[in-house]
This record gives sequence, structure tokens and C-alpha cells, in this order.
Amino acid sequence: MNEKISALKKEFPALGARFGGKRLVYLDSACTVLKLSCAAEAQRRHLLGLGGCGGKRSFHALASAMEEEFYAARARVAAFMGAESPEEIIFTAGVTDAANLLANSFPFTPARNEVVLSPLEHNAVFLPFERLAAAGRIKLKVAPLKGLKPDMEALGRLIGRRTALVCFTHASNIFGGREDVARAADLAHKAGAFLFSDDAQYAPTHGGGAALYGADACAFSGHKLGAPYCTGALYVKRALLGRLRPWRVGGGTVEDVSVSGGRYTVKYLGNYQGFEAGVQNYSGLAGLAAALARFEKCGYDNIRAHVSGLVEDAMKALAEVKGIKVLGRREDLLEGSLISLAPEKKGFSVPDFNLFLNHQLKGRFIAVRTGRHCADLACLASGYRETIRLSFFAYNTPADTACFVDALKKYLSLLK
Repeated sequence: MNEKISALKKEFPALGARFGGKRLVYLDSACTVLKLSCAAEAQRRHLLGLGGCGGKRSFHALASAMEEEFYAARARVAAFMGAESPEEIIFTAGVTDAANLLANSFPFTPARNEVVLSPLEHNAVFLPFERLAAAGRIKLKVAPLKGLKPDMEALGRLIGRRTALVCFTHASNIFGGREDVARAADLAHKAGAFLFSDDAQYAPTHGGGAALYGADACAFSGHKLGAPYCTGALYVKRALLGRLRPWRVGGGTVEDVSVSGGRYTVKYLGNYQGFEAGVQNYSGLAGLAAALARFEKCGYDNIRAHVSGLVEDAMKALAEVKGIKVLGRREDLLEGSLISLAPEKKGFSVPDFNLFLNHQLKGRFIAVRTGRHCADLACLASGYRETIRLSFFAYNTPADTACFVDALKKYLSLLK
């Protein structure tokens, strides 16, 4: 293992924890990455050492210190996402919050009221736009799958003069790999539409995001980077940001309120300030900034190489197991951080196997994700009702995969 990866692994205390006397084998990082000690300490320090009100509401020394750290976190996130300016960053509670904000703030018009989705969109992206469609405010189109990837030719045919927005995930949370955001952005832009990309599964093991590939907006979740829960950001290119309408409003979003003739007029602040209503998660964002700084120190090239190696080792080991199917092509999976398995042996129960991993192994339990993974569009399009998902991060080792494969073989041997 690379020295920098070895040093990083030591910063995840949960790896050494025992649950019911059993050792944890954690292969569920696509759901959430275990939390970094430096991120937790940054949040603790911020809460106990500062704990005042930022957001330019107050002007005393404590508030100024809060605001200074708040802006430093914004600048670090902007650099991470590839934004041209920190003012293109809106802090959110994660991708779910970001997608809801974008859906409800987007300037749809009668002439451009269509949203086109890739078939790999997480429910966090799909549902906010589906709700608008159900209310009759927009029309929703979903591109088909082709070999467990978006059918790009079909996607191009769906995008037209009425398309306002294309949603195209950067990395699937069910079938792994990474997707061609640059091509999707080109298709959208040629039709005069904008492109939004979900970076939740891409950012943790690649660094950066879809802004570098032409996306007009993209988002990531801090908890998938070892940072505190309810942290994350939405990047919006300045040309689109100026057209969004503030959705969730309140304190900190208003530039001026006036009254004339018994009617109130509210002028909202521009850029990100019009979209960050209320007191923000200042301490959580301090933790997020600390997590990003730690990964930068390790180097995303090292993280990417390590995770790709884990995926390749896992595919080799799983290829020798009869009774299950690895979904996706080797060359695609190597670009991601996860592998989904579909059972083929008669009598294989995915929920039962999950219980087996948690309760029937001596001295350890294995955490994986089973089910639909909040990827209902992909499940409906592919015909796979549920899968078993192994997902890797910098702290995993080939020994973790070996534990899983051994448990899988044991479970299969019990089936008649």
C-alpha cells in the first residue's frame, strides 16, 4: 500500500471499532465514507471555540472570525469543484438538497420546459424533477440504457429546442464506472440547454467534478468524503446562477425591503447569497474544508490508483465464483469505485445474504449495500430488481475483498 494511503487510513477511527464484539469489514463507502478524525476535530474546534453567528449578520470580532473561516471553506470547495470563483458555490446539505434547490429555482419557460434525465440518476435527482412534472410545471424525459450505460445516441435525440436542462450523473451508484459528462454537456449546449451533473459518486475517488467537463451545475455530498453529515455544495456557473430564482428564502438572503402604497418590495442578494437562507452549518463546513485539505495532502492520483486496484482485484476474485454475476464491463468498472453483483444461483436471497454477512461470520461482520440503492430509474430500465453492491475507498485493502468473497462462497455452499 502506498505510504500516503497508509497514513490516510489511520485517520478513520471506525475501522478499529467493534460492534457486538465483531470487527468491521466496511465495503459500503458509496453510501457514506467513514468519518475522518481531522474533520470531526475541525467541527468540534469550530463549535466550541467559535460558535457565533457568521454570514455577515454581526460585525463583532467573533462574527468576523466566523465569516473568515466560512469564506475560506467556500474558497476551498470552489477550487475542489473547479469553479472560477467562490461566488459560484452555494453550500447545501448534500446532493439531495442541491437538486431540490436547482429544480425549484430553475427558470423554466413555456418555450423551454423539458428536463431530460439519464437513466442512471439517483432518486435525489430524479424525484425533485418528477414532482415538478407531476404538478404539470415541466415535462420529463428519461433516456434508455444500453449495456448498463446511458444510450448517448438516444439521449441526443431526446434533447431538443424545448429542452431546458439535462441531468447526467458523473458516476453511477449502482453500475459503477464513470460517465461521459463532456459529451452530454456538448449535446445539451448545442440545443441551447444547460447541464447538471451529480458528482456524489465521482468526487470522493477522483477529486474535482463535472465543472471541469463542461457542466453548468454540479453537486457533491460531504458525507461521502469523510466530512460531517449535512454538508456539500452546488456549483452553478455564473451565466446560469444569475438566472436562478431564490427558492428557500429568509435571513441572509435579502438586500433591501421597501414599502410603497401599502405594498412590500423585496430585493434579494445576488450570487450564492440569495440561496443560503438562515444560519448555515458553519461547523460542518469547517469539517468539510478539513477533509478536502487532508485528501489533497494524500493526492487524488494516489486515491484513484488505489481504488482502481481494489476494483480490479475484486473482479478477478469474483470471476472465480459461480452463482453470481458481476454487472458491467471490466474497462468501465475500473474507472469507478464499486461493483454490483446479481445472484444467479437458485435459492439465493439477497436480504438473507445480507443477514448472513452480519450475523453468521465468526469474529467479523461485513457491511455492504443490498437492494435498489435509490436508483429506481436504473432498476426499471435494466430489469435488475436488486443487487449486492461492494464499494471501495482509500482505507480498504485486498483483505477486505477476500473476507467478502470467502463469505459469499460459504453462503452459496449452503444453497441446495
